[in-house]
Amino acid sequence: MTTYIDPLNPDWKVLIASIKRTPGYCFFIDIVGSTELKNENLDEWIITFYNTFAKVRSDLYSKFRPIKSLGDALMFFIPEENIRDESPLTLFAGLRSMIDISNEEKKYFSNVKIAAAFCDDAYDVTFLKDVPDIYGKDIDLTARLLSVAQSQEIIMNKTFYMRLRKRYNECAHKDQFPEVEKIFGPWPQTFEGFKEKVDIYKSMGRALS
Repeated sequence: MTTYIDPLNPDWKVLIASIKRTPGYCFFIDIVGSTELKNENLDEWIITFYNTFAKVRSDLYSKFRPIKSLGDALMFFIPEENIRDESPLTLFAGLRSMIDISNEEKKYFSNVKIAAAFCDDAYDVTFLKDVPDIYGKDIDLTARLLSVAQSQEIIMNKTFYMRLRKRYNECAHKDQFPEVEKIFGPWPQTFEGFKEKVDIYKSMGRALS
């Protein structure tokens, strides 16, 4: 349950002291060329946006709802404790489905770019009453990863990649996840607000790799 930070609460310092970290998976999925798409007729680009966001929900098994919409991007945060039948492998497969769209599908969906991170530094808090949210430096990092992603690319932080690789190494059906072996990295990158360089990993759509 999201903790509402209310400065008028006389016990707010006690409340803050009780807040625990909420480790989980954070994804930003952004529509590429969204401004250019708006040059189309209103009904055309709205339908394209709707189709694309619906596909994103479907590829993440529909039960995971976006925590917020950021302009032309959706942000998901899946607490680790909420993961049941999924794993880093199946989540990655879902993300791959978003960037591997065929030429035929491009009639109905837009290309997207994706940032994916496992977040240790994340807190289920909000500053707006009755509005769920998530904060933490790893959430900020995920947003920074999106800034270096290109169309039909997934940019991952090291923690997400290492969890993905561990599950892949344990998997008895590696042939079902061929794209894991094609991940590039690490590439050290400098991001605003982070003192040390951050290792990033990249997975490119089949049309690009």
